[in-house]
Amino acid sequence: MIIYLIIALLLLAATFVLYGFKVAPWRLRVKSYKLDPGKTRGSFAGKRIVFFSDIHVGPSFTADKLNKLCRLILKQEPRMILFGGDMVEEKTDLSSEVFKTEIIKELSLLSDFCPCFAVQGNHDVETPVNRRYTTDVLEASGFTLLQNSWADIDDLALFGFENATHDQPLFIDKKDLSEDSFRLLLCHEPGYVGKYKPVQGNSLYLSGHSHGGQVTFFGLPLILPYLARRYVRGCHRLHGNSRLLISNGVGTVHIHARFCARPDIIVLDFPETL
Repeated sequence: MIIYLIIALLLLAATFVLYGFKVAPWRLRVKSYKLDPGKTRGSFAGKRIVFFSDIHVGPSFTADKLNKLCRLILKQEPRMILFGGDMVEEKTDLSSEVFKTEIIKELSLLSDFCPCFAVQGNHDVETPVNRRYTTDVLEASGFTLLQNSWADIDDLALFGFENATHDQPLFIDKKDLSEDSFRLLLCHEPGYVGKYKPVQGNSLYLSGHSHGGQVTFFGLPLILPYLARRYVRGCHRLHGNSRLLISNGVGTVHIHARFCARPDIIVLDFPETL
């Protein structure tokens, strides 16, 4: 009887491992959110933004998989696309010009469709080589890289922070924005947003970094990266009308597996009427 129990447990464990490595990382879902009418600006009424993060291109997340991701994003028909950082990982072949060209080709599908903006993640800037590589790829792909800077898209105010792990993130508000003005803010690490006083007013932070825990014990994270331990996934109220929305990301890092932390992209819909 004990032998049968051991065999059953081993089979169950093998099933979980197989699922975690071969199935779960590719169960990409689209998570949709409707923005509050009080948080919208005129020209974006009825429009859509897509946010994705943590693709970690390399041996696991290949150019072919990136192509499928880009086509899924384009299928949402966004007005604007935002990338939350972490393009690469430790196994990305940064010396391959062929692979670099392939990544640029796929990401360019997005910028050919609509304006694209990005911030860099901790893996993107942890070495000078990584920083140069990801900056070159983003710019060649038609993405505007935000580094403690603003981008005005019609009347929507978008701000992107420098990476909080390796750089010096700093927010400088715009003089022409009131406290009630809506601000959309990109910050790779959600823990930075929670650690420091968030921007007040009608602001929405978009972050990644945590991978939702990536490999969890049925939803309970086992290991979390620095600056992703307080806020792991989902939507959180910060201060007043400030909120933080965290993506589980798309790719994987270190261990190319997921369990109970499904990868996602985020769709933000502005209401038709204001």
